[in-house]
Amino acid sequence: MRRHGLFLTSCLVLLALSSCDADISGETFENLPPETALSVRDNSLVDNLQGQDPLASTVAASWSGTDADGYVVAFEVRAYGDDTTPAPTDGWNRTTRQDSLILLPIPRGQRTANVVLEVRAIDNSGLTDPDPARTVFPIQNAPPTARFSTFSLPPDTTFSIASFGLEADDPEGLANLDRLEIALNDSVNFTAVPADLDFITLAGVVDQGNTAQTETTAEVFAGRAFQDLNISVPGLLLDAENTLYMRAVDVTDTTSALVRHTWFVKKPTSRVLYVNDYRKNTTPRITAYHLDLLSEHLGNDDIDLWDLSLPYGTGSAGNTQRSPALPADAEPMLSQTFALYDYIYWVSTNTISNQVTNNLPFAARSMDLFFEEGGKLMVHSPVSVPEDPEDNLGNPAVLLLPLTDIVSFPDSLRPSLRLPRNTPIALDEPAPGVTLPALRAEGIVINTLPYSTSGANTISLYRADYEYRTRQGDRGVWFGASTVASVSADLRVGLFALPLINEQNGTPLLVGDDGNPETARAAVQTMLDLLGFPKG
Repeated sequence: MRRHGLFLTSCLVLLALSSCDADISGETFENLPPETALSVRDNSLVDNLQGQDPLASTVAASWSGTDADGYVVAFEVRAYGDDTTPAPTDGWNRTTRQDSLILLPIPRGQRTANVVLEVRAIDNSGLTDPDPARTVFPIQNAPPTARFSTFSLPPDTTFSIASFGLEADDPEGLANLDRLEIALNDSVNFTAVPADLDFITLAGVVDQGNTAQTETTAEVFAGRAFQDLNISVPGLLLDAENTLYMRAVDVTDTTSALVRHTWFVKKPTSRVLYVNDYRKNTTPRITAYHLDLLSEHLGNDDIDLWDLSLPYGTGSAGNTQRSPALPADAEPMLSQTFALYDYIYWVSTNTISNQVTNNLPFAARSMDLFFEEGGKLMVHSPVSVPEDPEDNLGNPAVLLLPLTDIVSFPDSLRPSLRLPRNTPIALDEPAPGVTLPALRAEGIVINTLPYSTSGANTISLYRADYEYRTRQGDRGVWFGASTVASVSADLRVGLFALPLINEQNGTPLLVGDDGNPETARAAVQTMLDLLGFPKG
């Protein structure tokens, strides 16, 4: 019975509602648009701020909206100069935010402007406020900013090639930048370069045979690809300290603060570059010996010196951090510097034992242009291996030098190799077009290993029979790789892996097989002949 009663009651309610609905009459109300308010109540701040500096072009604004018969779903914002009248539908940007930092546009070429900011709400039916909230801001152009990139600056000393990272910005946006301006040793007269440059290389126009030249122009190249901009900057000083000035300029000719970087420029004077990569405190003795050997062969002392020896390392290998005399960015500065020369004579404490700390692995990546232009390289360096031979995988120095493999030892053995006194340094393969003298060890030679030159791309010139000593005290003849000097088959690169003199006292470590102390020196000079170094 109770269930039938509930059903009857429900039916009566439905009939009553149907009867009432039939009697409703009238007009439907139209949807009302939303209303918008800005946090700035004044319609114009121009009069209020008279006598004060205009506002910055970026302003913080907030707004709100209400809707009498619905709710606000979004807003549209636009800004324009008060001397313009945009179409009602133009320039709006939709957002759901109720506040923002807004960049107010300054007409191109003007330093100040009165800019209208309008905001209109949009309700859930898609209607927009027909009377947007509106304020006029008096604003002024903000100056751009400029600086040199800390991580892309040249070393303290360079030859006539130097690269710089540039950073410029503008509060009104990068499109508001018109140009960068640079100058050498002159903070008044500037040369314009494109505003979007972030990396440039200055290449001094140098006559290497003109000893009287002390100043020149620098050509400007863009990016890592060394793109010629056909722009020159005057005033590069040679064998002197230089300061590069830089500033950013926007479309209103407003400039940034002036920034500067100072470094020393060495004038290239020779076709031959001596690289001092001997990273021990005995480097003065070693450098003097090799410079004398090279000068004697050339018939003059016209040699440029590049010192990569500092900071000195510790221990026999001389391993330490890479030289700060090398640029942080190898390209294009390093390849263009090497290309200034036809011949490079590189003397090092180590070249292939550590890709991170040795200098040659870093430099080897940048020698393609040098070789493409016919360059020749002679390297004096001991051969050693890292604790983990896999650390040398892909080492650019290993790939550059005329060797195919270096020795490796089982972990259970790990012997040290040495050349006992009077060990013959025997001739190996015939050297094309030259006659090399036989040598022998005058003293005990340690801290350098033999290497392999198997294959068609290398020519082994000298070999030696090493003696091994294990940690357990065992000793014997080493029957592994035995090459100690070689050249590449194309005669572009030479390697001499034995020290010529005792670094502590300067006495010869290698002599002729007849005991002549000058013969090892002559052997290296013969290798220079083989490579095509000029001879006086």
